[in-house]
Formats: sequence, C-alpha cells, structure tokens
Amino acid sequence: MSSFKEIKAEFMRIYEDIARMRGLPTVLGRIMAVFFLEGRELSHKEISSLTGYSISSISRTLDQMVQMGIVHKHKDASLKHFVYHMNVNVQELIINGLERWISASESRRKDIKTLAQKLSVLKSGEAEQNEIHRLQAVLKGLDETIGTIQEVTRKVMKQLHAN
Repeated sequence: MSSFKEIKAEFMRIYEDIARMRGLPTVLGRIMAVFFLEGRELSHKEISSLTGYSISSISRTLDQMVQMGIVHKHKDASLKHFVYHMNVNVQELIINGLERWISASESRRKDIKTLAQKLSVLKSGEAEQNEIHRLQAVLKGLDETIGTIQEVTRKVMKQLHAN
C-alpha cells in the first residue's frame, strides 16, 4: 500500500517527465508539481525545501518560469520577500506546447520543401540519380507525416479549446 508521501513523490516524477518531454529541466517540472500540490503562493525557501533543490537552482528556474509567463513574482509586504504563484493550468500548458510544436514543424516543412526543390533542379550523373530519388522519396514521406501529425494536433487542440 502506498503512503500519501509516496503518491506525492510519484506526482512530482510525472511533472518532471512532462518537463523533460518538452525539453525543459526536470527542476521546472518539480516546481510546477509543488505549486499544484500546495495550491498557494510560495517563497524560494519553501520551494527549495519542498523540491529538494538548492535555493540557487530554484532561483534560476523561477526566473526562467517568470520569463516564460508560467509563474508570477511579487513582494509580500508582510513577509518582506518575494513570493511566487503559478498562473497556468495543465490544459493551457499542453495547448501552448502543441502550438509551439506546430509552429516549429511549419518551419521544418518549409525547409523540407526547399531541399526537395533544390534536388529537383540538381544536375547529376546517373550514379547520383538513385540517391537523389531516394532522398526525394524520404523528404516527401517526412513532409506528409509531419502534415498528418499537424492536422491531428490541430484537431486535438480544437477539442481542448472547446472543453
């Protein structure tokens, strides 16, 4: 049987994995998990204590999170130091990540089309023609796959926005 402490630790690992999957540091995921678990404003020291990370690591990551718009920072008059609160829900976070992926993939599709165009006008000998045709097929397949994933992702985002 699991204890509540073990369940909270597993919850933090889930958020660390979510951060890692998005190419973000795991400390960011752990901080997010702490905000969700605590449901209140937190100081550097509290976040450090709850995550197990040093105050300097927490400070650097909170600064990044403030710049990303995930966390807000303000001075608490009664405590005379800064406190932080998270203003993003999970659904918004996921939708934003999907939007960024679509934007990045649009750029990659343009690069793929440019490369395919360069191949189509390339003058080469017979030996290279087979390689060129193979690369053109790979590029076409990649472009189609990304296009399909974009289409599915847009549908999912539309459904998430409707909820």
